[in-house]
Amino acid sequence: MLVSLRRAVVVLFLCAFTILTVTVGESATLTATNEDQEAVEWQLSAQKVSTLNDAEVVEAEGDVVLKQGNDYLKADFARYYAATNWVYLSGNVKIFMNNDNLTAETAEFDLGKKVGWMKNGKVFMQGPHVYFTGEKIQKNLGDSYTFNNATITVCDGDKPAWSLDTSEATLELEGYAVIKGADVQIRDYPVFGIPYFVLPVKTRRESGFLRPEFGTTNLLGTWATLPYFLAIDQERDLTVYSQYMSKRGFMPGVEYRSRTSKENQVWMRADWLNDAITVDNAADASDFGYDGLLRTNENRYWLRGMFGGEFADPRWKFKADIDVASDQDMLREFNRTTAGFDDSQSELEDRFGRSLNDISDPIRTSRLLFTRDWNRFGAALLGEYNQNSALGHGNDNYSTDTTLQRLPEFDTYLFKNRVPGLEAVPLTLTADFQSVQFAREEGTDGNRIDVMPMIGLPIVTSYGTITPEVGMQQLWYNTGERDPLPSANGDDSRTNRTLMKYGVTGYTELARVYSYDRTLAITQENAGKSEIIGLKHAIQPRFEYRHVSGSNLSDTPMYDFVDRLGNEEELIVSLVNLITRKRAAIVSGNEEKGLDPSVSTSFDELLWFRLLQSYDFEEAKRDEEILIYDSKYERRPWNDLEAELRFYPWRYVTFSSRTFYSYYDNQLNRHDHTLTLTAPDYGEVSTGVDFRNNLETNKDFAGTDLEDLNVWKNTLAVSYFNPFNFVAYYEYDFENNETYEQSYSLIYNHQCFRLIFKAKFTPLDDSYKMYLELPGLTF
Repeated sequence: MLVSLRRAVVVLFLCAFTILTVTVGESATLTATNEDQEAVEWQLSAQKVSTLNDAEVVEAEGDVVLKQGNDYLKADFARYYAATNWVYLSGNVKIFMNNDNLTAETAEFDLGKKVGWMKNGKVFMQGPHVYFTGEKIQKNLGDSYTFNNATITVCDGDKPAWSLDTSEATLELEGYAVIKGADVQIRDYPVFGIPYFVLPVKTRRESGFLRPEFGTTNLLGTWATLPYFLAIDQERDLTVYSQYMSKRGFMPGVEYRSRTSKENQVWMRADWLNDAITVDNAADASDFGYDGLLRTNENRYWLRGMFGGEFADPRWKFKADIDVASDQDMLREFNRTTAGFDDSQSELEDRFGRSLNDISDPIRTSRLLFTRDWNRFGAALLGEYNQNSALGHGNDNYSTDTTLQRLPEFDTYLFKNRVPGLEAVPLTLTADFQSVQFAREEGTDGNRIDVMPMIGLPIVTSYGTITPEVGMQQLWYNTGERDPLPSANGDDSRTNRTLMKYGVTGYTELARVYSYDRTLAITQENAGKSEIIGLKHAIQPRFEYRHVSGSNLSDTPMYDFVDRLGNEEELIVSLVNLITRKRAAIVSGNEEKGLDPSVSTSFDELLWFRLLQSYDFEEAKRDEEILIYDSKYERRPWNDLEAELRFYPWRYVTFSSRTFYSYYDNQLNRHDHTLTLTAPDYGEVSTGVDFRNNLETNKDFAGTDLEDLNVWKNTLAVSYFNPFNFVAYYEYDFENNETYEQSYSLIYNHQCFRLIFKAKFTPLDDSYKMYLELPGLTF
């Protein structure tokens, strides 16, 4: 009997041993099979790991982590079935898969195919920053999810500022979320319903509607814009603008962008309008034309853009500008909208570093330029078309167009260097060659060849550098049909001109360095603090003398400034004072990496001050009885004394100034001053004046139609009252005793949306603009 009992105990013990093995504080490797029948290994770790049925079932408890590459699953409890590759998770389930975060109460997953389900789960997509929650979430094959009773939002926290609630939603990572029967909720209160909605949720660029914009102006009425963004690929896209203005009509627009590399990029935009308003008489021109010109056309458009790139050989480059407008007012009238000049100009300056002609300039310039550089030599081929947008539509006829076209222009350059074959001699040689074919509807046109070689002799000593230069400029004219303009200086019959040039420049610098002992101790407590440990004061005198003499201007075809070059003799002297600070800053250490606090040094400008004076010897000899633009002007060989200052007394204070003093008027005829104060976390304030006086007495401004100017400009930006930001701009015209411009922007910044309101007031128009930004969403 005792022997039978012992045998029974042994058999029971052996059976239990084959069923259960317990490992505490250990890890294990789980091998699953994916859809391609390939083995996938997951590393399992937990406080307690148990195996059942000869390791067919593995259970883990306490801080359970399943990890495969960058993907992981965490829970309080896990049970893995080796026969099916499925794992059951419960308690604080956290999953990171394909850069997305998932949480749930319970979940089941196929570790091989990475499919499964979650109960009361949440999916967070890091790229677009979107949360999807649902009572039940089905993880489908290939990064696709199905949600029941789901909530979608980009807001952090348990109570989002806004959300979409839906009974059913399907999400495909790097694709779309299809939402059926959604309610838009604000703070858990339903506002309106959406029967069907498709939301792009790609981390890469994806097609979809962009932020709508709304506004109102006196000239346009109430307007609204809804752009649609089409991602052609990761390097090219197209945006279609649908814009309606209650007083003017529907204005569609299209924008194309391409950037295949840093050097090769394209930006183009076109807008078109069948305008409900025309300017048919001079009385209306003051309201819509700004310049007294008519605009009888209803068909209005503006095409602009820029290209830049290089060919197979990166030394061959090209640039292209396109700027064509239907009339002289197109750019200014619609500047308040997304089709405005300011937005386009800013985009082009940021992308290409160059600008379109000014918004008020009726001449719109399109050009195509090819360039190629060698070691000492460069060449360029240019075609340029200048459109006079003020012609036609009730104004002067196109046949009266005197605007010059450069079709084509060829330039070559010999860069400054030693004379070939005479490298031992300290002579430098530069040369420019240009051939231009000028064309226009009315006025003389033809070809001009311009050759200008210059030889220099830099003399470098320990006291400074002096460089004399001598050269000539030879011009040849091959005139086509001679048709002198009323402003021409003769009959345009001259075939050549020769200008002799020589000059000399000089520069030196006197400097002294003042050093101070560092007082800040290199400690962790002083990390982030800095102090000045040195000053360098440099005085830089410069002078430039240039002399040009040659044949007179009579009978010379007048194409551009080159044909107006005459005798010149001028001396320019300047004196620059420059003070540079040397600053020492304590850099924080890092105990974990074993790094002690250290000192870093930097240099910045404290003060830059320049005095500049010039004397015009040719002006001193000018006959005052000769009329200039139908007026007489007294001789003024001494140009205004110019003083320019940049001053940075403290880290957050900047002052800049330019002042011009006239000896003849015995007063300041021009000054520009700007003071900027910046307070981190509080905001910034800037104030300045622009002043011009006595322009009518100076021949340099003859024929420019410029008027005296006296403007006070102020900008205030407040960021202290977070989440509200406030920006104000105020410009007052003392010459006309009126407010020239004032604008106000109120911005509310929330983690999951941004509300912006802008108002702008000018003597010509008042405008209001409002739009809503939803970060993380295309729309």
